[in-house]
Amino acid sequence: MADIAKSLNITKAALYYHFTNKKELYLEVLEKSFRNLIKSISKRNIREMSPERRLSKMIQNYLRFGLKEKNLIKSLIVISPKGDPEIAKYVAKLRKNLLHQFQLFLKEILKKKNLAQKIDPKFITSFLLGTMDGLILEATSFKKKLNLKKRVAQIMQIVSLILKVEEFNILKKR
Repeated sequence: MADIAKSLNITKAALYYHFTNKKELYLEVLEKSFRNLIKSISKRNIREMSPERRLSKMIQNYLRFGLKEKNLIKSLIVISPKGDPEIAKYVAKLRKNLLHQFQLFLKEILKKKNLAQKIDPKFITSFLLGTMDGLILEATSFKKKLNLKKRVAQIMQIVSLILKVEEFNILKKR
């Protein structure tokens, strides 16, 4: 806490006035970063787009945010920093909220394609976030440049293929 107060150019007492301990401060930083992430992936102008275009834009915004705020993404992926159950539970809650944001849009796409009863949006959401998180971790861990446009297009192609393959499988079963 002393190091944090020093870097903020405030007294330790002033910092303790707002946060009783490091954990409280950490949870507040996570919460604020998470709110910014949700704002980023669900910007107002996205709502007027087609569901597919919205999903593409959400993926792009998630990747862009993740590259900028790599520590938040690492926290959401790793889940249990130093084995603290309270932090792990809180991070799991944030991750669940993030999954829900993407599932809302995927459900809309599946409904539009008459696949809502046949494809599990939770699976596609987990696949999407796992793919995006992997790209972010790889880029930040190995200091690689990530071509957002190219990766978003590739992810959307894969999602499109999953939907087409599932449509094909459904048709074959009839």
